[in-house]
Amino acid sequence: MDAVAQSELSYAPHGGSLNLEPARVPAGFRVFRHEAAIGSGAEHWASAAAEVLEWGLQRGAGIRVSTPRVVVGDDVTLTIPLLGVVPVKAYARVLAVVHEPTRRGFVYGTLPGHPERGEEAFLVTIDDDGGVRVVVQGFSRPAPGVWMLGAPALRLVQAIYTRRYLRALVRAAH
Repeated sequence: MDAVAQSELSYAPHGGSLNLEPARVPAGFRVFRHEAAIGSGAEHWASAAAEVLEWGLQRGAGIRVSTPRVVVGDDVTLTIPLLGVVPVKAYARVLAVVHEPTRRGFVYGTLPGHPERGEEAFLVTIDDDGGVRVVVQGFSRPAPGVWMLGAPALRLVQAIYTRRYLRALVRAAH
């Protein structure tokens, strides 16, 4: 991880995943947004937000994370069990922690060695009526090399893990 820690992010421009700003999404990257209702009320929202900031979505999806808590600037290693068997290392940097009146969570960007290039935001929102939702959004494309050859399969794996993220927080909330 030391060589990766010295690396720059594997894409540019940065910072577009939080609001999916078109001007900050690199050309040729696929934009995505997935969400699920997870309950209601301020206590429920605070609990879900705390879970997200302890990598609860990733851990609940079966991914090992090298740090216990989300911290801006940290480089992390995510170990993803591909096909339930083969451990794939994915390197990322925490770019922002979101602490706003109606949404909490964080953003990470990929580092060299991650199967994809891009950014993801993992958020918990609360609306005016107290409805709590989990949101996973961002932009990505396969990393160069072997990952580019397996682009359709990589998109499928990303979709599977995104559904697992959403289910993990729904389970934790109940």
